[in-house]
Amino acid sequence: MLSIALLSAVLFSVAIRSLIFYISPRFRPMILSQHTKTLLSTINDASGKTLKRSMDIGTLIEIAEQHSMQDQLDDLAFSSKFIVKSFELMQRIGKDGNGYEKLSKEFSDQIQKAQALIKQFLDRADGMTKAHFAGNYLEMNTLTMQNLMQLFHDLGWYKNYQIDQRN
Repeated sequence: MLSIALLSAVLFSVAIRSLIFYISPRFRPMILSQHTKTLLSTINDASGKTLKRSMDIGTLIEIAEQHSMQDQLDDLAFSSKFIVKSFELMQRIGKDGNGYEKLSKEFSDQIQKAQALIKQFLDRADGMTKAHFAGNYLEMNTLTMQNLMQLFHDLGWYKNYQIDQRN
């Protein structure tokens, strides 16, 4: 009887460890430079601490700096801001609203453009980063669309920061 209880405890322990292995994220975010950390902190403060995907934005910023991709990052930030504002407008006017169809088409086109830009960054990323971004932002399902909209929200704040720096 004791051996069955011991065996059960061991099996339970193994099952829990296996479960934790599959549940816990295996993604180790890129180590961010102090410059990027400071930039993200500034943007987060400006956003009212609403950034949800700051480590992923930091990863994109680091890749842009390491591989001379600032123009692509600027394009991604611009598209992201457009996508977020368009989505808000589409929700406000509704499907029957004037101009909804045209706005919806432009919204879809900009999402495709933004995803293509993300893929350009991933071409220069390590395997774990590629897998993380692909699983969180590039698959087409409800969860990845939510993640993508959060990333776009945060990139919109990055764009706001850029605009503020020019003034």
